[in-house]
Amino acid sequence: MDVDHSKTRVIDKSHCFEVGISSWDEKEISIRCRYDNPETGRFSPHGSSELPLHDLQPLIEVSAENDLLSTLECAAIIHALAASIKRQSAK
Repeated sequence: MDVDHSKTRVIDKSHCFEVGISSWDEKEISIRCRYDNPETGRFSPHGSSELPLHDLQPLIEVSAENDLLSTLECAAIIHALAASIKRQSAK
């Protein structure tokens, strides 16, 4: 992945979320969950960590349809999406 560091969200010193050009297609944007480990490098202990953006919507929908997220997690997602809609509408 060719990371756009201006879009990185740092969770803590060894964990962040990165957005950038995907490793499989220079025309596709992807997002990944990255964990830094001084011994093993960058990896996700949970599996393949780079996800195409077009998989995000169904991933969130399936999570919501099966009540996999708490009400607080759902509210945080709704808040972030509402802010995105507001920014994009202002353009």
